[in-house]
Amino acid sequence: MLQEDELHNMKERLEGIAKKGTELYLDGKPISAEELAQTCCLNEEAVYMPDYVLGQDGRLTQLRYDKIRQT
Repeated sequence: MLQEDELHNMKERLEGIAKKGTELYLDGKPISAEELAQTCCLNEEAVYMPDYVLGQDGRLTQLRYDKIRQT
């Protein structure tokens, strides 16, 4: 149940961000809010770190999640 709640909450947050015009990326490729939430919440073996990309006006333009590889 906790994982479903986490997935739902993340999906809603990402959808809200995308509706404001922010592009979503995963490992350098465009992705939907639903796919991104599923990947980050359901893939327990990987850790994803968000990078917030701001435009010249200081507005969030891109949210980029990249897989962190542990060595």
